[in-house]
Formats: sequence, C-alpha cells, structure tokens
Amino acid sequence: MPKSTPVTPPTRGLVLPSPTSPSKASFSYKMTVGSEVSDDTLKLCADLFSSNYGIWGDQAATISKFTKKVKMTGARLRSQCLSHLESSVLVTCYIQVGPLESEHPQLYGHTFSTVWDYGENKVGWVTQLVVDAAVRQRYIATHLLQTLKCHSLFSHVNIVGLVLSHPAACNALVKYASANIKDIELDFIRQHAKGILASSPITYLQAAQLSGSLFQDSSTSDAISSVFTEFYVDHTEPLTVLEQYKKKGQWCLGELLGGHEFLAVFPIAPVSPVHNY
Repeated sequence: MPKSTPVTPPTRGLVLPSPTSPSKASFSYKMTVGSEVSDDTLKLCADLFSSNYGIWGDQAATISKFTKKVKMTGARLRSQCLSHLESSVLVTCYIQVGPLESEHPQLYGHTFSTVWDYGENKVGWVTQLVVDAAVRQRYIATHLLQTLKCHSLFSHVNIVGLVLSHPAACNALVKYASANIKDIELDFIRQHAKGILASSPITYLQAAQLSGSLFQDSSTSDAISSVFTEFYVDHTEPLTVLEQYKKKGQWCLGELLGGHEFLAVFPIAPVSPVHNY
C-alpha cells in the first residue's frame, strides 16, 4: 500500500479496563501538551525513568562504575520526547496513598507521545512509556495510552506505534487499537514500518535499523518485528514476561535480541476526543 493511501481500520470504541488498585489508593491521570510541560515535571519523569527503566546489560559499551542503572535527565528527556512541542503530549499517572491531607500524590507512570503525518494518514507514536515496578500489572500502562484518546491531537490518529523492549508495552498498545496481540496484521507492519519511521520528525526513528524476518529475507534469528537500536539494556524482566505471553499463545512479534527492541505498528479507528486540552 503506497504512503499516500489512507489506512481505513474497522470502527471500534474506547475500551478502559478497570485497574486492580492497591488498597486505599487513588489513581489519577493527567494530560499535558508538550509546550506546557514544566522542568519540574520533566525532572519527576526523568527520576521515574532512572529508578525503574532497567539496568545496562553486559554488552553495553559504557557502564558507570557506580551504578548499572539506565539514567535519564530532564534536559535529555525534553530533547528526545518533546522536540516538537505542539504535536507532543505527556500523560502522567499519580497515585494518592493514604489520607488526602497527609500525603501528596506521587508519580508512578508516564508516557510521552508525538503525532505526525504519514501521507494521508496520522501517526501517534509512543516515544516513552514507564511504570514504577512497584505497581505494575495494574493496567497503568493501558490507562496511560488509552487516555491519549481523550486529547484532540489524537482525534484523527489512525496508526499507532512504538519501539520498546517490554512485551507488556506492546500489549498495552494493542489494547489501544482494540485488537489482540496474537491476531495483529504483520503484513501491515511489513508494508508501512519503513515509510512511517522515515516520515517521523524524531531523529532516532528516522535512522532506525529494521530487523527481523518481516524486513530481512536472510534473517537467521527468530526475531520478526524489531529495531536494532544498539541499546543494550538487560532483558531479564522483558524476556520473563515474553515467555508468559508465548505460553498463552499471545505473541507474534518474535524474539527479543540483545541491542534490539520490538517494533509494534497497528492501524486503529480514529476516536473523537472527550475533551480538548
């Protein structure tokens, strides 16, 4: 399908599964357009990333002698995820634990996303998705992404995508598309991934090296849809989760190789925003 041809996915509605919340905890989600994201908020997001994203793997070229954790700064986060302010959105998840008068809400999850044109289509891309390890498996990632549907920037989005190493992030994006990860259209990824990444305003995506059997006829690995990012993060947790999906027959993006991340791209039905922000 050529780049200029609009993608017309089936019409589906907004789906928001109920999270399993910790006792006496209140979840709240907030959307902020890129131009209104403060330095203080970026620091909170950078701290959450640094504490929860992961550690460097053995193949990483440079590992601090003081820590193996993958670190992030607010300035770097702004340059990577908010380089196009008016077309980017930050969604944050705060959790209020305990009496409101004695506890301040704490940041437990966030996602940065950017929207751009791909021919006659509109792409919504997740540039970062992080959830605190202490509250995972409570649908927070799913809610973070679903909340994007309430923003006017996403009202005409009909393709969504991400490049991340965690299978749960890919599964959350599948839920955004109201689909099932075992039934996604691999041929859609094969046809459109290169053009979508080339049209991206995000530099590291433009230069992405597609990897796996969808893109390489001579591929000898079991990878199907991935990107060689040379980001050698330890994959112990993602691989454990991946095995759980595979045992249930709920996976079709292939294996996760060192220095690689999964490439997930799905067609969706545009959703009218509930509010304009």
